Amino acid sequence: MPVEALVMQDAAGYTALHYAAIAGCLRTAVALVKRNPDLTNVLDCSGQTPLLVAARFVYGSFDLLWYLTLVTKDEEPGRPFTGPHAVELVVMLVISGSLDLVLYLVQRYPGLATATGIGGGSLLSCLALTPSNFLSGNRLGFWESCIYSVIPVRKSYEPPHSVRSLAEDGLQYVDPVLRRLQVLFFSIFRQITPSFIKRLRDAKYRHHCAVELFKQACAKIHETDGSLTQYFHFRRSIQFQVSSLGITEILRIMFQLCPDLMWVSTGDYKFSLHFAIESRQESTFNLMCEKNARNKIISDRLETPGTVLHLAAKLAPFPQLSSVSGAAFQMQREMKWFKEVEKLVHPYSRTIINDKGKTARELFTEEHKKLAETGEKWMKDTSNSCMIVATLIATVVFTAAFTVPGGNNSDSGVPIFLRTNAFMVFAISDALALFSSLTSVLMFLSILTARYAEEDFLRSLPKRLIIGLASLFLAITTMMVAFGATLSIVLSQRLHWISIPTILLASVPVAIFTLLQLPLFIEMVRSTFGFTFRPQSPW
Repeated sequence: MPVEALVMQDAAGYTALHYAAIAGCLRTAVALVKRNPDLTNVLDCSGQTPLLVAARFVYGSFDLLWYLTLVTKDEEPGRPFTGPHAVELVVMLVISGSLDLVLYLVQRYPGLATATGIGGGSLLSCLALTPSNFLSGNRLGFWESCIYSVIPVRKSYEPPHSVRSLAEDGLQYVDPVLRRLQVLFFSIFRQITPSFIKRLRDAKYRHHCAVELFKQACAKIHETDGSLTQYFHFRRSIQFQVSSLGITEILRIMFQLCPDLMWVSTGDYKFSLHFAIESRQESTFNLMCEKNARNKIISDRLETPGTVLHLAAKLAPFPQLSSVSGAAFQMQREMKWFKEVEKLVHPYSRTIINDKGKTARELFTEEHKKLAETGEKWMKDTSNSCMIVATLIATVVFTAAFTVPGGNNSDSGVPIFLRTNAFMVFAISDALALFSSLTSVLMFLSILTARYAEEDFLRSLPKRLIIGLASLFLAITTMMVAFGATLSIVLSQRLHWISIPTILLASVPVAIFTLLQLPLFIEMVRSTFGFTFRPQSPW
């Protein structure tokens, strides 16, 4: 095709490069740009360059974004990095998670750090609305947290070497043989690296870039505007957004650079502490739950009728409530929040009524009535199901104690295989199965007969359920051990190898029960014993 034909636009003003950018086709984009480099600055009907269109539609694969950034020039008519759509480009890149690319642009075009879009959007306000770009906005499991802490993070914000080579030399940037070897090497490396480690590595790099981007943006604002405190004071919504979303990394940086922001509030005297309580963000609350003079003053201020304790008495937002498994443990989490805020306020605040004439405790009961009923039903249903299993196990192992394998000596009544090791394994495991199953039955029975007061959801009921499930797991395991020992005693004279397949087969139901119930059990233990408020210094 002639070079001029590649510039042809459709009714929306899109060129072929626009469509390649939307589809995320790197090789197509390289071929088009190599044929006609002016395509990168052609605007569609909305004034968007192919780079801006790619930033809007491409996510997960950033090579195309890097390539278009390197080959796009900041020239008329669009001026993509300093023109009217520059802030929109930054916002789209932040939303897509390409934060290292944003750092690269901010270092070369410092005005992007302070620029404000038509709708009032800016780099800092966009970062404050994307908690997924920060560690505090992601929930990692125990093993994920351990692996995350030891993964090294690279500090380079330059484009990948392969993309830079493409931008400089086009498709024929290396010898084809070397290119094939390079592709083979990276494909082998990707295959041998576990996917979850790659995901954690990329996530840690993105989190590091987000924090560094906020710091650099604050430094640029300080150079241009002079006062960061004044900048954040007039844009106080940023502080309240990160408090509500629990982005403690941003909040720490803001308080360290501008300590006076601790006293910034809305028109009705709602501080960051109030937003943290209202949104149930424990990471934000931990920065302010220390019982010092500042927090005492802030917790006492609230223009609306009621106190800060009334905020804790309201039902948590659905995203925070649904992060806990089971209605009973959701109720437990709500009680923990209420008790912790109760420690922070003055005892007199517990008697203050709101505009509806209710104290904080009365409001808590009213707001959580349905949740408490659902939690009671969940507890009883779970206990009923588990108690049936525990009762069956207790019945079986109790009967097995009187019908021992091999029978008894007719003269003395002593078991025939009493002196064998397998019989001792049977006896001990059968006794453990009986004792643990009876313990489980008693625990579940105490749950069924509990009074189900609000305070019971805090410690009493969860502890009983944890003990009951642990006892039931022990009962199932020891019952299978007793069964395997019985088969070994009965068949060992004829089949000497029977022990190995018996052990393997007996492990199957134990493994299935573990896989199905272990996540819930760990969640119970963490919610009951692991979820605690630890005051942290914002400095």
